Amino acid sequence: MASRNAGAALLMLALSGAAFAEEEEIWSPYDRFHAPNEDCELVALVPAPKGAWGVVGHTCNRLNGEPVGSLVVIDALGRRDTSPVSVALEAASDRDRMKELVQLLPVPSGGYIATYHSRDEKAPEGDSGPASIAHVLVRHTVKGARAEAFNQKVQQALLQKVGASSFIITAEVDAKSRLIVAASTPDRNDRKEAPLWLLRFTPDGALERAQRFDSTLKELGLGWYVLNQVRARPDGGLFVSGRFETEEPQDVPVLALDAQWKPEARFNRPLISWLTGGKADLELSLIAPGPGGSVIGAGELVQGEVRSHVVRLTSGGRLDPAFKPFRQEGGSSVPRMWMGPGGTVVLAQDTLPAVDSPEGPSRAPGLVRLKADGSVDARFQAGLGAGLRYRKLAAKEAPESEGFLQMVAVMPDGSVVVDGRFNELAGQKVTPPLRLAANGTRVADFQARFETVLPPKKQVPNATTSAFFKADGQSHFIACSRKGGVTETFIYWMQGNAWGHTPSCAIHLGGSGASPGGAWQHCDARIRKAQAEGADCVETKHDPMDTRQR
Repeated sequence: MASRNAGAALLMLALSGAAFAEEEEIWSPYDRFHAPNEDCELVALVPAPKGAWGVVGHTCNRLNGEPVGSLVVIDALGRRDTSPVSVALEAASDRDRMKELVQLLPVPSGGYIATYHSRDEKAPEGDSGPASIAHVLVRHTVKGARAEAFNQKVQQALLQKVGASSFIITAEVDAKSRLIVAASTPDRNDRKEAPLWLLRFTPDGALERAQRFDSTLKELGLGWYVLNQVRARPDGGLFVSGRFETEEPQDVPVLALDAQWKPEARFNRPLISWLTGGKADLELSLIAPGPGGSVIGAGELVQGEVRSHVVRLTSGGRLDPAFKPFRQEGGSSVPRMWMGPGGTVVLAQDTLPAVDSPEGPSRAPGLVRLKADGSVDARFQAGLGAGLRYRKLAAKEAPESEGFLQMVAVMPDGSVVVDGRFNELAGQKVTPPLRLAANGTRVADFQARFETVLPPKKQVPNATTSAFFKADGQSHFIACSRKGGVTETFIYWMQGNAWGHTPSCAIHLGGSGASPGGAWQHCDARIRKAQAEGADCVETKHDPMDTRQR
């Protein structure tokens, strides 16, 4: 195929205004699993409406090593719910399976809000505390459909208020079904000069309030910051957690805003004064509003020789003497915290020792439930027994120590669902995720599975012909040159399925390696996108993987 013919074809496509191929509509052999829960990560589990039990948000069915996301409804034993509403929700969220799920939030008036991290390598980058930033926010109605009018209003407000390169740091839904979003733009020099916005939307998606939180920090004499969470209070105010630095410097881990989103002096001043007094260090990565205007936080408090990992602050910004501070065994972190019924708190222990110490195996059970006063719930711990243990990769190999527990969810009935890299509970072999009853014992029949119940989609299969080439048994190369001298070369393979497809394509940016691009249609879509962004794309005979041509 002559180079000028390919170039002409590309130019014709660009000038014709042809619609970009929706990559998520391209079939892939990795879009469906053959083994239950293989390569799946449970991200969230929230209560489902009456008639079902829970809505699972997961990153699953990885396509060429890239994560995909979806929402499914399950019953109390983890089985897929096949009611029309449940199938409608799964079908509507299936459009987002090429993205990585970040948050799943139930809406009190009905439906759900999901946020996703884009797989686009050109998506804005930023920090968001313990989780990934999100680029896409999708609300689903009570019937499972996408609330497109709501979604468009929120997207437009973020573009107009925050900017074209905006991203979502974290999101929250309050008791009145209002969406609260913390958003910012990339901070190129890490100087904390990027705007930090707090926005609130009505249940129909109208922008109700927008405020620069970085300006609020300046009012309080606080500078460099990292924002972790925004949690709604019953009175309409907010708790905001992160690292907010004083002039000393000393980190303040949480701040309170009143119903008008003004700094709440009765909480903030005593807390800042206590921490800047040099007698204590407090770091909180996870927070949850407590009773009477208090806030419960997981992190670390160091006060003299005393260390605690879960504390409660009163509405006056001081340690609550009625709450027993919890100290994690071994001094490990608390990466997951979930509020349960009756003010209970469930904690995940994520840094258990991978190798037993000379003193013997760790006694940490992996999960701990606290009562409303902070004391350990002995009934739950007794049911849990020896607790969870690491999954062994193979005989004589060390256990997997990263991401031991990846998700913990507490349901309204007091039961706990946990997912992670473990295969043993109280000495018995298990397959995660697990459901534990309110007394800590395993619900033996629960086994959440993620095979889709959606009917087969009329999707474009892996083609033998791309938009630019026909299968002729030869490799082809299209180089897309962008401003700044960056060149992406799309390599169209004919042989084998090394990338998971037959035929398949790859993307070369430099060096001797290339990234898998998926089916031919995936590369076709990326080439069209590159053209729309001003790249000059032409066929070349140069194989970027051939070192002899360098």
